[in-house]
Amino acid sequence: MLNLKYFLPFVLSWLLPDLVKASTNDTTPESLLDLMSYQEILEVNLETDLVQLMEDRRSTDEVKGKLSFTDSNGRFWSWKMKVSLRGNYRRLNCDGTPPLKLNFKKGELEEAGLSKFDDMKLVTQCVEDERLAKKLLLKEYLAYKLYNQLTDRSYRVQLLKINFIDSNTGDQKVQYGFVIEDTAEFRNRLGATKVDQIFNIQPELLDRDQFKIVALFQYMIGNIDYNLSSSRNLKMLEINDRIVTVPYDFDFSEMVKAPYRTGSKRLNVIKQGDRAFLGFPEDVSELDETVKLFENNRKALFKIITNFTILDKEERTFVKGYLRTFFNSITEVKLPPVDIYDLNEVLAEGDED
Repeated sequence: MLNLKYFLPFVLSWLLPDLVKASTNDTTPESLLDLMSYQEILEVNLETDLVQLMEDRRSTDEVKGKLSFTDSNGRFWSWKMKVSLRGNYRRLNCDGTPPLKLNFKKGELEEAGLSKFDDMKLVTQCVEDERLAKKLLLKEYLAYKLYNQLTDRSYRVQLLKINFIDSNTGDQKVQYGFVIEDTAEFRNRLGATKVDQIFNIQPELLDRDQFKIVALFQYMIGNIDYNLSSSRNLKMLEINDRIVTVPYDFDFSEMVKAPYRTGSKRLNVIKQGDRAFLGFPEDVSELDETVKLFENNRKALFKIITNFTILDKEERTFVKGYLRTFFNSITEVKLPPVDIYDLNEVLAEGDED
């Protein structure tokens, strides 16, 4: 019989170098988002010229900023960056803090041993009423988390408690927000490439099974604020010679119900509160596998809502109730009015990105 006492050290001495090498090759530096994502809510300080950012909502100028927080090991980080306004509709139609883009320095990230993915979108409390603003922001964040449950081809997000500090006056305010994964980091994570031609994508180039997930998810949360032909609120990526669509911006959904959405022409096309499937009409009869995916994740989706206790119970009850109406009629998906596909001026309404 083989004596493992003597044989095992020999085997380990033979395998260990290759195992270490493989482990090293497979390990990529963590990103700034990874560093931030160790608890449900991360408290950060964001110091920048808030007055300038608030006063001119059309400005494309960058202002200096600094973001600081403590990581899971208790280490304090302070990052210099540039801050600018982003988006179209939301930045002009919100009376609170406009959505921001945070652009970090690649060199500083690399010096810290992090990957060089250097920008993030920051979703803010963009209505002035603090209670309403927090509720809307948390429900939109929750929509991202629900989509994360269904597919890894989705943007990661991190919820923040932000201590805003005006760099000129020293004035402070505390609000909630969340950052969205850098698209370059997202592509790298999925092994995807950038799509140069993002308009009027030909159906035969699409990953149709994946687009069914997008369309049924948007149907679930009651969102009609996206459009494939103009890439409105959809990011296009290429994976294995197929175009993958990734949804974002869910504030116009029935689940979130942002008050400023009333200015959208889209809500005049479909009765407010109704769901409408904006995927390919012919796909409605071929949703069996997609429906199965949603059904298999039903308990997990409701558990995410239940456990999201930072959102008050009343709102969680509303979200659960709205999703139940979806699951109760999941095999009876409804198309929008036929003429919605001809309303180009409606479907091409300005992109939030």
